[in-house]
Parts: sequence; structure tokens; C-alpha cells
Amino acid sequence: MQKIALDAITEAVINHGDRGKSHPRLYEIYTSLVRHLHDFVREVNLTESELQQGRNFLNQASHHTQEIPTGEIHLLTDLLGISELVELLGDAHHGTEGNLEGPLYVPNAPERQMGDRLGIDAEGDSLFLSGRVLDLNGQPIANALIDVWQPNSKGLYDIQDPSQSPGNFRGRFKTNKSGEYRFETVVPLGYKVPSSGPSGELLGLLGRHPWRAAHIHFKLSAPEYTPLTTQIFMAGDPHLDSDTTFAVRSAVVQLQKHEAPEELKARQQSKPFYTTEFDFVLRPVTLTTTYQATDEHYAYITNPQ
Repeated sequence: MQKIALDAITEAVINHGDRGKSHPRLYEIYTSLVRHLHDFVREVNLTESELQQGRNFLNQASHHTQEIPTGEIHLLTDLLGISELVELLGDAHHGTEGNLEGPLYVPNAPERQMGDRLGIDAEGDSLFLSGRVLDLNGQPIANALIDVWQPNSKGLYDIQDPSQSPGNFRGRFKTNKSGEYRFETVVPLGYKVPSSGPSGELLGLLGRHPWRAAHIHFKLSAPEYTPLTTQIFMAGDPHLDSDTTFAVRSAVVQLQKHEAPEELKARQQSKPFYTTEFDFVLRPVTLTTTYQATDEHYAYITNPQ
């Protein structure tokens, strides 16, 4: 009969099963996770009441809310820096830097045409965003799919705000033969991550602010290129140096203000507007990645290691 004791329980948990014969990579992750968790429990001398508080926190974080319809687990990995750390580990130092997806992405955004407006927000300041999608040699990538989503000028996404219609400030565009894209949107506002749930309570207890720097999300894909998920940030935002998800890196754009009468007339604007540009650089697929394409969207499958 196996005797479970303080100095033996970790190995007992790790060795319970076929020790990775069925799923080697899962067992590698599982083994490391168990060791670190057990070391953590020993290091802080975790009590039963504290363990129960942790269970309650995770249970609450899994609940769906209007602020985050999918629950707060994704948000929690962002707030703990885990999401961005994974991006940093996977950064090949070539092409545009990847960045975290965040918990508010919605697939199958509306299809939009070159130059279309991304959403409706009468109070927002118009922003005309353009650029190109290029390969590592600076050559344009035609017909690349760009999936864009962002908050409105009040810092709210459509799925959080009943006053916005579904799909507002979301859209899918394709580049032209020169790799160019362009669309009209509004200058996004930095915002507080949802704070009414357990993640917000945790931030408060730790004395951490909940603010995200103003940004726009992108997913890009094209045949024979590695998919890219990233964000671009607005220069001048007060939280660029302290974004609560630790996501601000080098993709920060300057916004140019336009208010001359002839500029307003040319863009059919009734008040000052802004422009900026950003080029994306995609990396070719690796030998372990294949792609499947449909007429409407590119989907990628990474082969198991």
C-alpha cells in the first residue's frame, strides 16, 4: 500500500498514470505544472481556507457576464501576464510582433470593402487607418485577410454595450493586389477591463489599476504565411507604460490631426479627423504548419509536435 506523505505526494501525483506514454507533451506540461503548484503551496504554507478562497475565485471567474460573455478566465491570463509571456516566447523576431487576443474577440465579423467605415459612433473622432501587408522581403501580399475589432470612442465593445448593434467596430477586409488596406473608424478610447467580477476585485486588493491603453486589435492570415494576432496602440495614451495586461510593445502609432477646410471637404468630414498608417509583415509558414483555405476565410492547422 502506497503511503502518502508530505515528501512523497508530489511524485505520487506525477507518476499516477502511464507517465506520458499516451500523450508525451501533455505529460510534460502536467508534470511541470504539478511540481510548481506543489512548490507554491509549500512556499506560502497555504491553508484550507485560502485554498477554498482560490476555488471560489476560479468558480466565479468562469461565470458568463454581460461585460465578458465568455467568462473571465481569458481575462485572468491577460492580467497575470501569462498571455503576453506566451506571445514573447513565440516571437521569432521577424515580421510584425504578435500580441494577445484578449477576451472580447468574436469570430465571423462582418465582411467589409476597402475604405468602408468599421462602425457607427456619432460622437467619436474619425480615424482613417491605412497601410500594407508585406512579406519579409518587403513584397506585398495580395488578398490577405485582415480581421479588425476595437472599442468605440467611449471604450466599449459592441458585446458589452446594448446601444451598439452586433458587429459594430468589427470587420474583415482583404488587401488589394498591392497589399494595401484602408478603412475608416474612430479613435479608440483606453478603457478599464471589466471590474465587477473576481478579476476586478483581485486588482483592487493588489492595488493595481484596471486600465488598458487605447488600441485596435488585428488578426491577419494569408495562404503560405503564419497567421498573426496583434494590436496597435495610440501614441499619447496615459497608460502606455502601465497597461494592465502588459501588452504594449513597439507597435505604437502617431495620429495626425486634420482640420483645414479643404481636408475636411476632401474626406467629407464635418469636424477635425485623424489619420495614421501601419504596415504588417507576415512570416512564411514553418514546416510544421499547413493551411486550408475557403473563399471566405483562411484557416490554419498546426501539426502536433
